[in-house]
Amino acid sequence: MNGHDAPVVAVATAVVDGRAVVVSASRDATVCVWDLATGERLHTLTAAPADLMSSLSPELVALATVVVDKQPLVLTCHIDGTGRLWDPATGRSAGELALGLAQLVLDGRHVVLAVQADRTLGVWDRATGGRLGVFPWMVDIGVLDGREVVVTCHPDHEAQVWDLATGREVGECLPAEGPWTLDGRDIAVTKEQGRASRVWDLDRHVLLATDLRELLADAEYEHAVSALASMDTVSTLTVVDGRVVVLDTHYEDPPELVGDLVPVFVPYGPSPTLEGRSVALAVGVDHTLRLWDLPTSPMDSTGPDGTRSMRSIPVEATAGQELVKGGPGDLVDLASLLSARTNGLVVAESGWEIRVRDASRSLVLGDTPVSLVPGPDGTVTPRHALDASAAGRVLAGHTDRVWAIDSAQVGTRTLAVTTSRDRTVRVWDLATGEQEGEPLTGHTGQVWAVATTVVDGRCVAVTAGEDHTVRTWDVTAARGDGGRLRAGHTGSVLAVATAVCDGVPVVVTAGADHTVRTWDLTTGSQACDPLSAEVSAMATAAVGGDSLVVTATPDATLHVVELATGRTVHRPFPSGHGRVLAMATATLDGLPVALTAGSDRVVGVWDLTTGQPLAAPFTGHSSRITAVATAVLDGRPVAVTGSWDKTVRLWDLATGRQLGEPLTGHTDWVTAVATATLDGAPVAISRGRDRTIRVWDLSTGQQIRDAQAAESGSGNTLAVSAMADGRLVAAFGDDRTVRFRDLTAGCPAGSDHLLPFPLHSLAAAPGGRFAVGFGDEVGVLSRAS
Repeated sequence: MNGHDAPVVAVATAVVDGRAVVVSASRDATVCVWDLATGERLHTLTAAPADLMSSLSPELVALATVVVDKQPLVLTCHIDGTGRLWDPATGRSAGELALGLAQLVLDGRHVVLAVQADRTLGVWDRATGGRLGVFPWMVDIGVLDGREVVVTCHPDHEAQVWDLATGREVGECLPAEGPWTLDGRDIAVTKEQGRASRVWDLDRHVLLATDLRELLADAEYEHAVSALASMDTVSTLTVVDGRVVVLDTHYEDPPELVGDLVPVFVPYGPSPTLEGRSVALAVGVDHTLRLWDLPTSPMDSTGPDGTRSMRSIPVEATAGQELVKGGPGDLVDLASLLSARTNGLVVAESGWEIRVRDASRSLVLGDTPVSLVPGPDGTVTPRHALDASAAGRVLAGHTDRVWAIDSAQVGTRTLAVTTSRDRTVRVWDLATGEQEGEPLTGHTGQVWAVATTVVDGRCVAVTAGEDHTVRTWDVTAARGDGGRLRAGHTGSVLAVATAVCDGVPVVVTAGADHTVRTWDLTTGSQACDPLSAEVSAMATAAVGGDSLVVTATPDATLHVVELATGRTVHRPFPSGHGRVLAMATATLDGLPVALTAGSDRVVGVWDLTTGQPLAAPFTGHSSRITAVATAVLDGRPVAVTGSWDKTVRLWDLATGRQLGEPLTGHTDWVTAVATATLDGAPVAISRGRDRTIRVWDLSTGQQIRDAQAAESGSGNTLAVSAMADGRLVAAFGDDRTVRFRDLTAGCPAGSDHLLPFPLHSLAAAPGGRFAVGFGDEVGVLSRAS
C-alpha cells in the first residue's frame, strides 16, 4: 500500500461494515484508511489542522482504533497533546478529546469546562451534556470579584475578558506603551482616541494619573515619551472598573493575569477518573460532551480484529460524582491503553517535552498477564506483569533495537511479531521462544510500527515503514529472503558537506545514527574512521592547513573536530541559539570563521581558531533563520540569510551591518540559500516554500530570475555548481527526485534524477558534481548522470 509522502509511523486495524481495514499515520500529516483485502485507499484524513503561527501540522505520535457503543472509531494523538476522533467508514471527523477539565457551579448550575484542540473553551451542562457557552482562543480562566471569567486572545486581536455565566464581555482592552520606571515604580501609558493618556501603576495595577503631564515637568515629559517609544514591550492593558487585570506584551507569550484577577488552574489531561474508573471526555462534532468508560488495564481482552471495545456513560448517571484529573501524560497513554502496545517513536510527555519510549506489548499468556519488554541489544524478554520476573525464553535474533511489538493468536499458539531498526519483521512462538521462519524483508527503511488482525481466517501482520509504505504479511506462513546488508550509515543521512582532507576531495555526511562519516569522492570508500556526533547542522573549514568539521547538536552546542583524526580542536561551546538551523564558513581578515543561524532569529559569528564569538549577533530578521551562505562582494566577505519572514538579507561580516533593504519576492518561508558567480557578478540563489527558486544580484539587490521549483511539494535542499562548460547549475530535491536548473540560460538542465529513497541532504562537489544523502545512502551525481 503505497501512497504516503513521508515515513509511515503508526498502523492499526479495524472492521468497518464487515470489511477489514488498515489505518496508517504518516509524518506527511495525513491518516489513510485502506481496504486490507484489496489494498485500495478508501479515505485520506488530514490528521490535524495547521498551526496558524507556523503553518505546520503537529506531528502524530500515536494511533489506535476502538469500538465505542458498537461504532468503530480512530483515535489520533499528536505531539501538541491533542487527540482527535475519526469515523473510518466516512473518513470524516467524529470529534476530539477534551484537553482541559474544571468543574464549577455557575448561577446554581453544575457545569464542566473543557478546552478543545483549537483552544476553544466550552461550558457544558453536567446534567444534559449540552454545550451552554463557547469562548474561542481561551488563554486562562480566573475569578474576578467572585465571578468566574475567561480571558481570550485571538492572534490578530486584543485580549478580552468574559463573564462565564452570562457570556458577556467585561472591561476594555487599551493599547499601551511601556514599561517605564518612575520614582521606583513601573508604569505604562494607555492612549485612547479623543481623551488624554492615562498612566497605570504596574506594581499595584491601579490608575496612577489621568495624564502623564500630571506627574512630570515638560522637560521630563519629553524624555519620558522618547523612553516609552524605545522600550515598547507592553502592547495592551485590559482594564475593569479602573483596575488592570490582564497585561499583554509584544512577545509571543500569552497575556498575563494580574491584579484582582486570580487565575484558576485547569488540570490538563483527558483521562480523569470517576469513582475510581478511568474515563475519557469526548467532544462530538454535534458539540455534545460524552464520557467513555475506559479499559481497566492493557491486559483487557480485545476483539478478533485487534480493537478495544468501550461504552459511553450517560451523563445523567454521573450526577453527584466528582471527576478527578488524570496524570500529565494521559493523552498518549490513552492510545497505548486502547491498543495495548507502544512503539519506540517519540512521544509527548507534557507540552512540547519529547522523549523516546521503549516498545512494549501487554497480553495474557495462558492465565498469566505478561509484558514483552525489549532490550538494548535487540532482544525481547517476556516478563510477568506483576513482579517483572521472567515469563519465558528471551526472543533473540534482531541485530538492533526493536521498534514495535504486537501479538496474535493462531490456533492454540500465541505468536509475537516484532519490527526493528535492522529493517526486518520477525515472528516468534512465545511458548518455545523460537523464531518462525526467516526474517520478513521488503521494507527499504526502518519499520516503525506493527499491528495484527485476522483476514479470511488468516492472521495478518501490518507494518509501517520509513520507506513511506504499509505492508502486509501472512503470519501463519512467515517467509523471508534473508535481507540485505548495507555498509556505512544505519540511519537517514541528514547533512552533507564537501572538503579536502590530506589533499583528497571528500564528502562529509552526518546521519541520524549519530555518526559523521568522511568519504573519498573518487573511490566512494570511507576516508577515515567515523566520528560520533548528533548533528542538527554541519559545515567544513580549513584552519592552519587542517580540514575541520563544525557541527551543532540539537541543544545548540558547537563542536569543532579534525576530519582526519577526530581530535577535538576546542571544548564544545554553547552558541546561544535555541536551535541551530543552518551553518556556513568563511574567512574574515585572514581568520577562518563559522556562521550559525537559528530559531532565535540571529546570526552568530565564531572564530574557529579560538572557539570564541567574533562579533555581536546579527539582528534584523523577524522570524527564525533557516538558511545561511557566504560570498565576497566588492572585495569584502558577506553573508546571505533566508528566513521564515519570507526575506533574504545581506550582511557585512566585518561590521555586522545589514547591507541594503531585505530582498523580497518570496510569498512564503525561505528554506534554502546558496551563492555563486553568474556572468561575472556575485549572486544569491534562494528557494522558498512558495515553490520558487529566485536569483538575486547582490550588487544591486534586485531579483534577476525566478523559476518554479517543482510541480508539488517543497524542501530545504539546494546546491549550486559550476559546470566545465561555464554553465551555472542549481540542483534541488523534492522527496526522492533531484531536479536541475540552468541558471545561466534560465531553463531546466537535463532530466530529473529519481532516487530509491527520500532525499534529505544535497551539496555541491568539485567538478560540477553533486553529493546527495538519500535514506541511509550517500551518492554522487555527475554531469553524465
